[in-house]
Formats: sequence, structure tokens, C-alpha cells
Amino acid sequence: MQSEASSWAQEVAGRLRMLQTSFADDPPVTRAEYLVEEIERSLKGIVENRRREYLDALACRFPGPERVGTAPSDPTPAVVEPAKKTVEELAEELLDRADEFTNEGKERLTRRFQAAGLLSAREGMLDLPPELRGKLGLNPEQVLDEERLTKLLAALLEMVATLDNLIWNLWKTIAPKSVVQRDPGDNFRRTIGRYLAGDREVATLQIKQMLEKTRQLLAGLLSAIGPTGESYARHHLETFAPEKIRASVETGGFLTNVEQKCWRRYVTLAAELNGPAIEKQIVDTIVTYTEEIISGRKRGAPEPTRPARP
Repeated sequence: MQSEASSWAQEVAGRLRMLQTSFADDPPVTRAEYLVEEIERSLKGIVENRRREYLDALACRFPGPERVGTAPSDPTPAVVEPAKKTVEELAEELLDRADEFTNEGKERLTRRFQAAGLLSAREGMLDLPPELRGKLGLNPEQVLDEERLTKLLAALLEMVATLDNLIWNLWKTIAPKSVVQRDPGDNFRRTIGRYLAGDREVATLQIKQMLEKTRQLLAGLLSAIGPTGESYARHHLETFAPEKIRASVETGGFLTNVEQKCWRRYVTLAAELNGPAIEKQIVDTIVTYTEEIISGRKRGAPEPTRPARP
């Protein structure tokens, strides 16, 4: 005849096996918690001084690795090591969280990738030609700040586009009939936009030619500033110099009242001297000089340079 402890152990063992089967898909730690809770609940009706006898009877029902004991009052959770991620998984996680990096952090990470051979130097990044690097005092291996380079490029493009529009509008105003003209279909901003977007119909040579024409026009106008003043002064002196006026009134006739005739001649010439006439003369001189510079007829005239420091 079974004892009370054996009967109790048989019933509890049946319930434990049922729990084990019902929660087979749960983690081992979770199943162990369920089993311990069931044992503790079953022991509540047993007096404390006989609990060891009942637990020993229950242990006999589980002689193998399934044997469980009562849980301590404050069990320490088992440490579960996280599964190790593959290199590809780590790389994907890094890329997904790239926005969390500061600019300095991105630069350090880029340098470490380059040092590890995972990224070629300046691969996929904006860069400058070696000759331009030299002019800016940069060595070939120096890594550029791509964000600043992009901002600088945007600022320079805006300046060049504004200057291009200004200089050609000015030229159109002062020299509408000049042989130096931009092609009607040229639109600097739109052409640059198409070029940067990868439009194969816009070649690099076309961009260089547009920039060169603007450079020549700007150089010609700036070069004409100095000679224009000299040319106007020479023309004015040739017209209003006292000896010139006297020579024009002394040709033929009697040499009487020369002073009066000189004055009348001066008054006549001065009447032709007004704002629009002076402006036209100056503009015509600038246009003529600029056209000669661009066409190469004044090859000896240098382009404007920065004045030397004293």
C-alpha cells in the first residue's frame, strides 16, 4: 500500500510532466519556472517538517536529468549569452545606425576602414586634381572634408553663375551689335544642372568653352578700364588744348582778333560736350578695346592681375 508521500508524489509528477509537454516550445528557463511554481503550490498543504519526505518521494519519480528541486527563495536568473552575430549582420547594423555618428565620428570610422583595407582612399568621395591640391597647399594623401567641399562647390557655382549672368547682360547693354556674343541657346545655370545630373548630351568641353568665353569677356572689360581713361584724356586734350584751337582759327585770313576767334571756337566745341556724348565715347572705347583683347589683336595687353604689395 502506497504511503501518503508516494501518492502525493505520483500526482505531482503527472502534473509536472503535463506542464513539460504543454510548454515544450518555451525556453528552458521559462519551463523551469513553471515546474517550480507547481511544486511550491503542491507543498502548501504539507506540514513543514514533512516536506523533505514528500520531496524525496517526488525526486524518485525523476531519477534522470529531469529531476528538479525546490527553487530558492530568491533565485538568481541564469545568464543567457546572446547569440554571436556574423560580420555581415554587424555591418548592416552599423549602416542602419550611421545617422547617429557625428561628423568627427564618421571621419574616424572612414580612416579606420581605409587602414583596414575595407575602403580605398577617397573612393566614392569628391576630390581635387593633384595640381589644384598643390596650389591650395594640400598634400596628395590629405583627406578632404567632403561636407565642406560640397558647400564650397555650391558657393562657387552660385558666384560663377551670378557673375556670368551679370557680365553678359552688361555686355549686351553696352555692345548690342558686337561680334562678341554668347550663343542664343546657352543658359549657364541649366547647362550646369544638366551636366551635374549626368546628361550625356552636355560634354565637359562644352562647359569649359562656356567658362572660357565668360573669362575672356571679364578679362577684356577689366583690362579696358585703364586704357579707356587714357584714351578719353588724349581725345579731350587733342580737342580742347589751346594750341589746337589756336591752330584751327589761324589757318587762312587775317590774324586779327585771334583771341576772340579762339574763344568762339572753344564755345562751339564745348556745346558738343555733354553727358551722353562723353558716356558714348567712353563706352565705345571700352567695347573696342574689349573686342580687340578677345580677338587677340591686342596680344601684348596682359590680363588684369593683383597689384603687388608695397
